[in-house]
Amino acid sequence: MDEQNKNLLWLRLAKTRGLGPVLIKRLFEHFGDVEKIFAADEKELCSVEGVRQTSARDLKKPAHLEFAEAELGRCEKENIEIISFGSASYPKNLAQIPDPPPLLYVKGGLAAQDEASVAVIGSRNHNEYGEVMAKRIGSGLARLGVTVVSGMARGIDSLSQQAALDAQGRSVAVLGTGVDVIYPPEMKPLYERLVENGAVLSEFQLGEGPSRENFPTRNRVISGLAMAVVLVQATNPKSGALITVNLALEQGRMVYAVPGNAATVWSRETNRLIRSGAALVEDAQDIVLDLFPQLLAKKENAGPLFGAGQRSPDLTGVDEKLYSLIPEPAEGSIELDHLIRKSGLEAGRVQSKLVEMELFGVIEKIAGGKWRKKTLAR
Repeated sequence: MDEQNKNLLWLRLAKTRGLGPVLIKRLFEHFGDVEKIFAADEKELCSVEGVRQTSARDLKKPAHLEFAEAELGRCEKENIEIISFGSASYPKNLAQIPDPPPLLYVKGGLAAQDEASVAVIGSRNHNEYGEVMAKRIGSGLARLGVTVVSGMARGIDSLSQQAALDAQGRSVAVLGTGVDVIYPPEMKPLYERLVENGAVLSEFQLGEGPSRENFPTRNRVISGLAMAVVLVQATNPKSGALITVNLALEQGRMVYAVPGNAATVWSRETNRLIRSGAALVEDAQDIVLDLFPQLLAKKENAGPLFGAGQRSPDLTGVDEKLYSLIPEPAEGSIELDHLIRKSGLEAGRVQSKLVEMELFGVIEKIAGGKWRKKTLAR
């Protein structure tokens, strides 16, 4: 059977009442092929644990075939690829979770290199430090050849994905809507960039709009696609980002968290995760060293992660003041506490600006948590 006809069967299977991802995976593993599922009689279908008679009868409804034919026609018209479970192009990481989507709608294209992927997630509401760290980790992963996975949501998600694309890397967005529905609508420019330099995908049928129950469901796909999850900032233990973290732990994924100022609400959950055993992460190299050490060997060919070749920041206002307080390499270095006292600024403000200037390659952190200026490439 050709791929198109197989996709028709998968679309009908996904539409069947009472068959969720767990049971569909169980059926596929029992029969070994989607064609054999449809060839089976009611008794054979119900012999699979959890499959009820109502689902076995619903499976072959003519209405499901009509839906599948219409859906496939729209996909062909709108250049949307369908990737079904069990196919060679189905993401290997995702296939390993207990409840993989029966099929994926994909705009853009998945690539073999996307197996080396990391999910970068966090709060929609964030402070300046969170923005800097999302960009730092997103761009750093991309420069080292790692695909950044996230949800194209406001805040940390979209910031990390934009940074990955800005660094000429790949990023994959997992939507809680149909793949043809851009939500939130202001993410249209990012959506278009992702289609050109990565992929946008969803398990939900075309045209499905945003609903509250869809987003926790899609979060298992974010963590499932990746080999690790990085939480940048979160304020609410019941937030979508923390749901993704818990799903990642259930799936056996590595979990990283960005440390932050203990006096602010923004880093409350990341610091808690670190106390609970999550790996502390300060930059992309921490992750790559753990998961993809072979990619570090390519770093010299790819150029420096930060600094040379990047524009210098606009050192105005607070940046200029802090920059003037940081010694030149020949003059030594300065500790963070000393810098906070001399600047008269809040600790969180100083930390975020230091990270931002480090990202642009004009200062560097050395042993002992001290800072100094970095000689800029001419």
